[in-house]
Amino acid sequence: MSELYKQAQSKIPATISLPSHWLKSYEDFVTKNASAVTQIESTLRSLTYIIPGRFRESELASETLHTSTLLLSLYHTSLLRRHFPSPFPPSPQTRYTTHYTTRSRLYSHSVTLLQTIQYTELLCEMFFKRRGGDKARWRLVVVLEIVKAICRTIMFWITGKRMVVEKSVMGAGERPQIPEFSESSAEERMGDAMVVEDDDGTRKVKEERSKEWTMPRTGMTLPVLPTPSADSISSFLSARVISADDIKAASQLVRKIGSAQGQVAEMMWILRPVLYALAMQRLQGARKKDWRPWLLGLGMEVAARELGKKEATERTMGGWRVTGLEKEELKRRRWGIAWWGMRGAFYENVTR
Repeated sequence: MSELYKQAQSKIPATISLPSHWLKSYEDFVTKNASAVTQIESTLRSLTYIIPGRFRESELASETLHTSTLLLSLYHTSLLRRHFPSPFPPSPQTRYTTHYTTRSRLYSHSVTLLQTIQYTELLCEMFFKRRGGDKARWRLVVVLEIVKAICRTIMFWITGKRMVVEKSVMGAGERPQIPEFSESSAEERMGDAMVVEDDDGTRKVKEERSKEWTMPRTGMTLPVLPTPSADSISSFLSARVISADDIKAASQLVRKIGSAQGQVAEMMWILRPVLYALAMQRLQGARKKDWRPWLLGLGMEVAARELGKKEATERTMGGWRVTGLEKEELKRRRWGIAWWGMRGAFYENVTR
């Protein structure tokens, strides 16, 4: 009996190390077959358009597949970004998010949790509605909105009371471009050499005159100019233009909200989904067409936007230039007001 106990005890460390070994093998597979993994993800997303209506509860199965694919893609993207740093300058969204995720673990966890909830909330709502009806569904919605509001509040305070940029959260999963090694790309990398094939099928390397011009004094080479056309020259030059946002520090891509008015506006924008969900929970069922929750949510959205606009105008007059990242976030929030036409009482009474 004691020998069996000792044998089982000796096998425990090897058994515990198996999951990490499997995970390492899976990571190696993903990094070595990045293109194939991306195609598989695209195929799985395409299945979500085919499954609905095919069998009983197909909508739930389709949403489960879609959510699982998004989460798996999020993991693959983070994995590839660690192994393949992008050779191109990162976007402002990526720079801004990376700046804070690398400096604050709490900020990084908040971004990950917020993104995970945004990917899975619809599936959770469908599941709870099937199991417990609208009552259970709205309880879940309230809990999820409270967690999301906590994550946004943490991001707001850690960034030094800066505007919460949702685009940076959704853009945190930008996948780097993986270099493809093929015969055609190899021929392009050869520069002044070209592979040709003779009549007998043998492949030979034909030397051509180098298209790069070497400066006689410094020895530096100048790149090949594009084909002379208005569009190609414009795109060639615009790709090498450095904007003001490119040379700014990542933390300066979004301004600090210094006034109490602006901070109140941002907190109103963060808390508006929570109050709307609480109001809808109280007026569920037969009173679903009640206008009060809809007016409360829309009123808070408009009030937060107007207060924020006034504070931003005062800062602009003081010399602050609105950055591209701020413009994109403000534009996204303006479009968010239009989505109120598909919510609550307006949808039940007008849109529907």
